[in-house]
Amino acid sequence: MNTAPLSRNGSFTLRVNVGEQCQYDCGYCRPGLVRAPTGAAKRVQPTEYARLARLFGSLGVKKVRFTGGEPLLRPDFREVVAAFHGALPGATLALTTNGQRLEALLDAPPPGLGAVTVHVDSLQPERYRRLMGEGDVRAVLASVVRARELGFATKLNVVVQRGLNDDELPDFLAWSRRADIEVRFIELMNTGSASEFTRAHFFSGAEVVSRLGATQLGRKSAADPACLFRAADGTVFGLIASDTAPFCADCARLRLSADGRLRGCLYEPEGAPLIGLLREGASDAMLGALMKRNVAAKQSHHPSLALPRGQFSMADLGG
Repeated sequence: MNTAPLSRNGSFTLRVNVGEQCQYDCGYCRPGLVRAPTGAAKRVQPTEYARLARLFGSLGVKKVRFTGGEPLLRPDFREVVAAFHGALPGATLALTTNGQRLEALLDAPPPGLGAVTVHVDSLQPERYRRLMGEGDVRAVLASVVRARELGFATKLNVVVQRGLNDDELPDFLAWSRRADIEVRFIELMNTGSASEFTRAHFFSGAEVVSRLGATQLGRKSAADPACLFRAADGTVFGLIASDTAPFCADCARLRLSADGRLRGCLYEPEGAPLIGLLREGASDAMLGALMKRNVAAKQSHHPSLALPRGQFSMADLGG
């Protein structure tokens, strides 16, 4: 894989981790937390997001996805969305959530939010609680359907885990057909913080394709992390095989952590300390120059490469 700075097409997706906290205890994520969650005072604040968003817009950010942890645990989540919507009125704003608080959000959705992706690892209520945590999967799925009915671009994410939920692949496809909502199956990722769990339960994308008798359709765009497939029963699903089939050469994602560090790759060890500099009085010109350098130097730190990378959990940096 090429380790040189990656070429860009001038359009980026910014993934914003608004907080690492989560109600759940998924085996590949929470037990692997390598640092304490960012405290409220150290998190990027809505006014700071607004200032950074304008600078990100000048770098070509056309889509912003809010992640966590669980974004809807943040009390000022609506203000965070409003900050980006005000600064980047033409950008697509999307949310990735476990869905536990989605119903309340849908009662009064923040202006500008147009897409919702919900993470569900089992359709079986008891197994859902065992794999993820306390909650009612039926209520979550009802909220996903309501989001689609309200006009949100809606998807369901499933992390496939050998011996734990891989037997539900056909069930997820059946739900997808009934709900008319795309399901995306995701490989476990080697983040270094839950290695034993990942080794024990890794289920490859190729195995998903084989299990479902699927044929490849391709990606909606080169930078889309999900490749589309058509199952033997005709259902179209997405597959994100970041571990076995990395798509680094076409990656157009930037990441902003809850404490305001900008990374060009999920596996990048440190990142540029934007909020630290902002709070020390850096001008927009100084911040913009740092962001531009970071983006220009964007390159893959995938585990298949012999490059420095730190341990993290998905809650630390966002999915």
